[in-house]
Amino acid sequence: MKKLILFIILLATTTASIAQNSNNFEWPEHSVTPIFKAFLEAYNSNDFKTLSTFTEKYYPEKKAKSRVIYWTKIFTEYGTLKPYKVADEKFRGQPAIWFQGSDTKNWAKIVLMLTEDSTKIANGGVFKAMRPVGTLPPYKAMPIKDMKKYLNEYLDNLNELDLFSGTVLVAKGNEILFKKSSGYRNKAENKNNNINTTFGIGSTTKTFTAVAIAQLVEQKKLKFSDPLSKFIPEYPKDIANQVTIHDLLTHTSGLEFDDYDPFYYETLKAKSISELLAIQLKYIDHMNEDRRTNFSVLGKFDYSNDNYILLGAIIERVTGISYAEYIENNIFKPANMSHAIVDNSKLANYKNRAKGYSHNNPDMEFQLGERREAIGSAVCNIIMPAGGIHASVKDLYHYFKAINQHKIINKETKEIIFKKHTTKMSSESTQTHIHYGYGFMTNQNGKAISVGHNGVDYGVGSRFEYYPEQDIYVIVLSNYGGMAGSNVADHLRDLIEPND
Repeated sequence: MKKLILFIILLATTTASIAQNSNNFEWPEHSVTPIFKAFLEAYNSNDFKTLSTFTEKYYPEKKAKSRVIYWTKIFTEYGTLKPYKVADEKFRGQPAIWFQGSDTKNWAKIVLMLTEDSTKIANGGVFKAMRPVGTLPPYKAMPIKDMKKYLNEYLDNLNELDLFSGTVLVAKGNEILFKKSSGYRNKAENKNNNINTTFGIGSTTKTFTAVAIAQLVEQKKLKFSDPLSKFIPEYPKDIANQVTIHDLLTHTSGLEFDDYDPFYYETLKAKSISELLAIQLKYIDHMNEDRRTNFSVLGKFDYSNDNYILLGAIIERVTGISYAEYIENNIFKPANMSHAIVDNSKLANYKNRAKGYSHNNPDMEFQLGERREAIGSAVCNIIMPAGGIHASVKDLYHYFKAINQHKIINKETKEIIFKKHTTKMSSESTQTHIHYGYGFMTNQNGKAISVGHNGVDYGVGSRFEYYPEQDIYVIVLSNYGGMAGSNVADHLRDLIEPND
């Protein structure tokens, strides 16, 4: 499937009710300031005509149309913005400004690069993959006793503004602290989401595939060090003899076809994992970045769904049953996941399933107007081991507890799959570090450390996180896409752990 996982880490904060200091924002003395003020007024109007007038005035003619679409899209993610602080660093001598979503509470660092004559915006956009640290902003974590009332009001507001649709669950150990559903699972039929509604979880599915592989290792049916050729002998030997299960689990194999359109569109028609494997073999010479020539294991993180397709094929060949049957019998049932679905024949007739809604068309291009029912890989013909399982928030909570309580894998195996096997991203300046294990990511933003995964697709947004130090589970499932789910999950992160 096309590389849809964005690994977005949009960064949240708290409100004044959480002991946040007044920011007393002052605009910088710079030639860009009048343009920033004009931008903010046009952007916050949420009016296409007003924003078009701004872009036509301040962007070069060739960029004006694309920029009005860009900023309209940002509004659907953040809502209105308010300036918080001028960033410490500058870009080519021009200031960047931290803005906070008035309602989402998420952060955006925006820079507008001016032309030499300071009359036009040569380039500019939002820097999203960061979390304010230190004195921006100072706040304290919210006491658990205050969380329920606050989150009720927060989610009600986002729902009213059409910035979130989905279900949220927060738990500490065995106690559910908060659960709430917002929006519609089916707009055409006017049916609301509820606590048992199943949502597509996208790439959070990869955790199930990894756990299944780990179970087979415990049963001594395979090893993490086994080469691909041991299970899929028809795969070209120059590749399969080098690539191990470890490489596939950690996205370090270098196997990737996601950006080759003929491959992508053919996968949408596949009806089984065997067909997906055959498509890989058909397009083996079209691996991205000319990797087929003199292939060698990449050895560093490069996210690819194709790794997990192969893991699903291995599960089927080792067990002699379908991927769906294995997951259902060996994970869903022992973890008490009563609403989870891994078989498309059951999904089609499941009434309490959320339809996905998106501003994007199947080519991931933003479309103006209201969100439309999503089409594309979120509704593909099969549920793949790389993404596609459907589950409720309670299902995922029970699943993570079963892992932590060693009900479906033992303690030693849990430590192996949670281990930081490779680095996805690391930034000292923003105190953001993301490491990939076997199907699970360890995500550190400031002091806050969580283990889990996220999933993004057309109308699919899932965040599946556990904070070990606090023993807190955060499950956010949205049928408005990745940004809607991330906004809520990122804000919850800052309710749990301060950023200093």
